[in-house]
Amino acid sequence: MVDANAGLEQDYFNAGIQASSREDYSAALHYFEKAKQAGMDTPILKYNVAVSYYRLRQYENARRIFLALTDVRAFAQRAYFNLGLIANKQKDEPAAIRWFQRAYRSVDSKQIQALAMEALKRLDSSPRKTRRFNPDWAGFISSSLVYDSNVALVNSDLLGVTNQDDTAVDILASTGRWLKGGINNGVRMSLGASLQKYSKLSRNDYGQLSGRVMRYDHLGSWKMRIGGSWNEIYFNGNEYQRVVSADVRSRKALSKNNQLHLRYKLSRIQATDAAFDYLDGWRQQLRAGMQLRNGKNRVRYYYQLELNDRKDFKVFDEETLPPGVILDSFVSYSPMRHTLRATGWWELNSNWHARLDARYRYSLYNDSNIEARVVTERRADSQIRLSARVDRQFARHWTVNGQYSYTNNDSNIDRRSYDRSIVKIGVIRSF
Repeated sequence: MVDANAGLEQDYFNAGIQASSREDYSAALHYFEKAKQAGMDTPILKYNVAVSYYRLRQYENARRIFLALTDVRAFAQRAYFNLGLIANKQKDEPAAIRWFQRAYRSVDSKQIQALAMEALKRLDSSPRKTRRFNPDWAGFISSSLVYDSNVALVNSDLLGVTNQDDTAVDILASTGRWLKGGINNGVRMSLGASLQKYSKLSRNDYGQLSGRVMRYDHLGSWKMRIGGSWNEIYFNGNEYQRVVSADVRSRKALSKNNQLHLRYKLSRIQATDAAFDYLDGWRQQLRAGMQLRNGKNRVRYYYQLELNDRKDFKVFDEETLPPGVILDSFVSYSPMRHTLRATGWWELNSNWHARLDARYRYSLYNDSNIEARVVTERRADSQIRLSARVDRQFARHWTVNGQYSYTNNDSNIDRRSYDRSIVKIGVIRSF
């Protein structure tokens, strides 16, 4: 027996397609519903019904059908893209970005992939999956056991001087939340605290409290972060320094996997203990670098110029001395620094991650030192620092890590030369 409805449902479907081509979506929806009543129940019919609902601005009806079509392999990519369009119409930008990212990651249709890429560009977002932001607090707490081979940074080659090694406990906490918007256009506040406490050499205990507010925005094709920070630093359990900074960062995509990064930071440094007021002054940091990404792995490298204008250490105030009289003692604490640094992050598998870091820094101090009214050398340091770290996630929100770092500082002033090795084993709890 021939089912008479078989030809009828196809006729209704064809009539709906013709109405769609005329942009008469009310008629198209009518014919598609007739085809459904006649027995047609195919993904292509459901897709066209959803498109008709979308064209008629019945977004929730369209959304419900497109969600069901994400489980149909042949229609999944088109469903992702259309769900992105619906979220965009409903002013849900984070959801739109996620759906367009899924459409881009699907490779069934290069055309839809290109359309998804264009949609993401208009939303100033990346095709890579991004974290969903919310106003809740997020951050981490970490605790580490530390071995430090040279706590006081002394030169063990000098007669009568030996390295002062010690163990320590290092505790760090950091948290932040969005005050407004998200990473594409928002304001974020961050707070932090750290403490490093040595078991024997407590005079080198170090602590810090910090706060930062950053505005996230864009300027043309540049993604911008502009803000300020405050750091209160403690040494040997006492007040040491306050650093207040203004910070401007920008980055621009040069290609799918390459980004240019620029940064300028201006800091006002003030001793909170009068014994260290020779460190008072200004610091400027100018940085330019690149980030290269390959899948989930990435490498970042940069050059940084640092300029310092500090009060420096003087036995007498220059303004009280007669012309031509040399200070009894003067030590420059105002270096100009050139830094080259490269850092790589690798995902070894779903649980293991690794990081390698290499830094070279050359420091030339602004003025020659004076000892007993005799002008001595102008200090110059060359420093190399290498570090390696591995992390393993062993439970949700829990990570253990191990890190080794080595520093070699070579100075033309012998007592400023030193070697240092640090070993850390720690655990991190994120929230």
